[in-house]
Amino acid sequence: MGRITIISTFILFVINSDLKPEEIYNDYPVNAKARLETVLLADSIMKLVIENAYVYQNSLISAETEIYIKGRTEILKQNQLIRLAHHLFPVNRRIKDMVFEMVSDSKFEPPGTFSHNFKAINGSSIPNKKKQQEALTFLNLNVYAPTAYDDAILMPVAKNAFKYYDFRVLDESDTTGLKIYRIRFLPKQLSQKLITGDLYIIDNVWTIDKIDIGGRFSFADFNLVMSFGRGFERFNLPEMADLYIRYHVLGNAVASSYHSRFKYKSVIWAGKANVKKKHRSSLDLSSYFALSSDTVSIIVDTAYWKRKRDIGLTPEEQKLYQNVTDKRLQQTDSATDKDNALRYLTFTEKLVDSYTYDFKTTRIRYSGFLNPSQLGYSKFNGITYRQRVHLYKNFKDDRQLRLRPEIGFVFKRREIYARLLGEWEYMPERLGIISLLVGNGNQTYSHSMMEFINEELKDSIIGVEDLDLQYFRHYYVELKNRIELVNGLTLTAGVIYNNRLPVRKLNDPNLNPEILDVINSNYNDFMPMIGITYTPRQYYRLDGKRKSYLHSDYPTISIEFAKAIPNVWKSEGDFGRIEVDIHQSISLGLLRRLNYHISAGMYTRQKSTYFSDFRYFTRRNFPDTWDDQIGGVFNHLGREWFNASDKYMQAHVMFQSPFIFLQFYKRKASKFVHYERLYLSQLWTPVLPYYTELGYGIGNHIFNIGIFAGFDKLRYQGVGVKFAFELF
Repeated sequence: MGRITIISTFILFVINSDLKPEEIYNDYPVNAKARLETVLLADSIMKLVIENAYVYQNSLISAETEIYIKGRTEILKQNQLIRLAHHLFPVNRRIKDMVFEMVSDSKFEPPGTFSHNFKAINGSSIPNKKKQQEALTFLNLNVYAPTAYDDAILMPVAKNAFKYYDFRVLDESDTTGLKIYRIRFLPKQLSQKLITGDLYIIDNVWTIDKIDIGGRFSFADFNLVMSFGRGFERFNLPEMADLYIRYHVLGNAVASSYHSRFKYKSVIWAGKANVKKKHRSSLDLSSYFALSSDTVSIIVDTAYWKRKRDIGLTPEEQKLYQNVTDKRLQQTDSATDKDNALRYLTFTEKLVDSYTYDFKTTRIRYSGFLNPSQLGYSKFNGITYRQRVHLYKNFKDDRQLRLRPEIGFVFKRREIYARLLGEWEYMPERLGIISLLVGNGNQTYSHSMMEFINEELKDSIIGVEDLDLQYFRHYYVELKNRIELVNGLTLTAGVIYNNRLPVRKLNDPNLNPEILDVINSNYNDFMPMIGITYTPRQYYRLDGKRKSYLHSDYPTISIEFAKAIPNVWKSEGDFGRIEVDIHQSISLGLLRRLNYHISAGMYTRQKSTYFSDFRYFTRRNFPDTWDDQIGGVFNHLGREWFNASDKYMQAHVMFQSPFIFLQFYKRKASKFVHYERLYLSQLWTPVLPYYTELGYGIGNHIFNIGIFAGFDKLRYQGVGVKFAFELF
């Protein structure tokens, strides 16, 4: 490949391109002919780079290296809201300026498995684990992959990069006999998923010699300059990197800079076929991004760090180191007053912040009394507020005891919801968990009552949603055991005991006596259950012996059957319930994703009064995550409809992309949105045979907002908004 290939590509580009160079390059002070030559040359080179990137990204089996990192973080501007800032980025507000050095033994395995084990650390202040991870996150870059940072950014070497980026040749240079092109790439639209910068491309071999890129990741503006080795044995391995990060959030500004040097101990290469085969067979992603620093040594020996540095400390950095020594020698009597003030500030922070306490093998995490992440809003619930405590106790062989009490209040309905979940993970490597759950649920209505009401309202202009039906409080106890049979296949078995009490007993002579009898009775159900869940080729991670599922390229199928048995602990229930659920998340490539969720259920052997209380078709009062609280549920459907029928079928589809509508909105606000999502939900029940919801949402690491419209037989029913924080 050479100049002939480039010229032939010029011709293809001229024939097929829709670009107007005079529009793209109107900021360049050159004539039209020079502009055209510049864009043709750049696109020709990038087509060759992209063509080879697929091979290059999978050409490495493993690499072991020692990474030296020098970092500095300075708080440039702060206010009282900086107390919440560590939710968004690693910062210690009490340290205005810090410098530190770290040495890590790191290992890389494709396509994106990084493990880091810190061997030494020192500095004017010792960075915590979040700060250590920040220093390494941007170094975990496969420059030939189509996306970077766990699909957070679309790289300019992706197959359809020309759809999102414009390329320009800025200059050519000769270095040690190599011709290197400097190509500027610019995003065609404003998005946090796109970056800008320069690629330095080596002629003829079309490898990347250096990158100088800038963009936005999470709530940080970053600039990364990374140079790579030359020659076959080092061509896609970084040798040196300089990173600058600036956070500007809630009126606070924090700047961090990192310099990194890579010293390789071993590098193993393989052919494309072997690498692809390896990726296909391995489902264990335990070390996808592992960070080990619990036993890291603090080394203050200046001779040790001089040997590790490739560049010396600046005078400012030396001064910060010296200040630490001086402060240790200059303790004053005013320390007591400072400690008292610090205790007060720490107490006030805990009111508005989540709090984690570790003691030996025990961890306690509290959501915070005034933490905004515990607030949510929806049309039917109004404002919701919740408090949560998580307690973890670790035992030998990674077994764990967990207690999770929660309490929440729904302001619009003035209802309190509480639950206590206890879990004993007795076989962590097989997902073996015994759980006990006690709590109260949504106020519901028996199926017998709904049959009476639906019959009475059949020819009436009044619908069931117009009635103020709040007749039964629901209390439940669930005892279950889950175990993995083989990877991806789990079996769950247990018993559920439901107790339903009337909110108030009625004595209205105008009501049908049969309805009164149904309304004023107590109901208890004892229900053994069994469920199977299977996901083919389920990827997983092992943390010690504890196993957790990650993702799969195939759907997850669940089947659950429950049978109420009468005369057990005053149980009158005699019926069955069966539900089937299938869901999948499909990657469409280049940061786009399609999720679907289909389920159906019915009550069988209806020999007694029962309550329609399905597991997959229910209203959730409190938001948990974006997927749980906004996707996969009906957000505009009144809660009475969830109990109005003995069978249902539902389907939810969600399309996610960073480029839907906001790509046409050029203002700066759009760069804070990580994803846009479109929703379509469809429901069938005998009493509500054609209900549809359409929705649109945006979100980031702080909040998620969705707007949903409901339609009954294509008749517009109304619109509602759902909002939630995601900081806990």
